[in-house]
Amino acid sequence: MFGSSQPAIDFLPEDDARAWVADTLRSVAARLGAPADAPQLFSRSKPPHNPDDLFEMMCDVQAQVGQGDVNFGLVDMVERAPEVPPGFVPLGNPAGQLMHTFRREDEFVTVVAPTLFRKSELLFSGAARELGRIALSISGGHQLEPHEFEAEAELAAIALGMGVWITNGSYVFQNGCCGGGCGIDFRSLRTGLSMPEAAFATALDGHRKGVSRRSIAKHLESNQKAALKRSWGYIAKVPELKALGSSSTVGAIA
Repeated sequence: MFGSSQPAIDFLPEDDARAWVADTLRSVAARLGAPADAPQLFSRSKPPHNPDDLFEMMCDVQAQVGQGDVNFGLVDMVERAPEVPPGFVPLGNPAGQLMHTFRREDEFVTVVAPTLFRKSELLFSGAARELGRIALSISGGHQLEPHEFEAEAELAAIALGMGVWITNGSYVFQNGCCGGGCGIDFRSLRTGLSMPEAAFATALDGHRKGVSRRSIAKHLESNQKAALKRSWGYIAKVPELKALGSSSTVGAIA
């Protein structure tokens, strides 16, 4: 009888990471209010191919997550230097980001690097993170330590229904490879959640809203799907996690 000596991969985050993700997701969702309670699932498969398409997609999502009245613009990043009008300040640290958002009073501008259009998973996850960051900004701003800002923004995106985008993108970041030919230097980039943490948060959010695992998993790649399944089963056996935000459950997506 033949077998493998390699141990099976356990996609479940460590104890302290699970506790941090659960506590932060709960806090972020409470801050975002009604938009974070809706059982939405953003899973668009056709990626934007240029800044105009990306702007249209982000505005469409904004209209569904309580940001329809936000004064929002999108500009190109030139040679990794944000080209924003005077007076705009970054929300957090834009270093090591191929997409980042700046604010001036009630105006928001998101800067995007052209290389992001070469890898759809990174483009979707970047757009989700920045929409999460805008949601945090209009709800009081980042409230964690600076080194946790990216993860906080990603959890905000997950709470708003963009867990598929965050989880698929986190796998590309974690591997530090886009599959070849995209020209992205992953060594200089920063991200927030690891793939297991993103999958765990997405599973928590699914339980929180009554969204089915199948409806989420069908939009994930194989490893991300396995991570979601592992976290989903774990959460189902832990009452305090399964009940996370249960009072805000408003329906289910089949």
